[in-house]
Amino acid sequence: MSQQLWIRMANLVFELEKKLGDNDSPGLKRNVQRMKDVLDEAGILLMNPMGEPYQETRTDLEANITSPAKGGLFVLDVIKPVLYAHQEQGKALLQRGVVIVGTRS
Repeated sequence: MSQQLWIRMANLVFELEKKLGDNDSPGLKRNVQRMKDVLDEAGILLMNPMGEPYQETRTDLEANITSPAKGGLFVLDVIKPVLYAHQEQGKALLQRGVVIVGTRS
């Protein structure tokens, strides 16, 4: 399978997990985790930066800032996850995350 197909699959898994949200279905959560395990076996690391502090020096995120900085900025919503490829010398960025950033209320 080509790397582009794995990237598309990772984005679909992320969207599914996001739509499930706080659903208490252990079966669904287990299936999503299995899909993430398959991605990991394929060498794809899916990272969700939701809630993380944001700094303009981050190169793995493409941010839309919703409010002026009156303190610390945080990732408020994730449109696309950050994807890395596992490699012998570390990890390589495959996809920058697309996020909404702002101050916590």
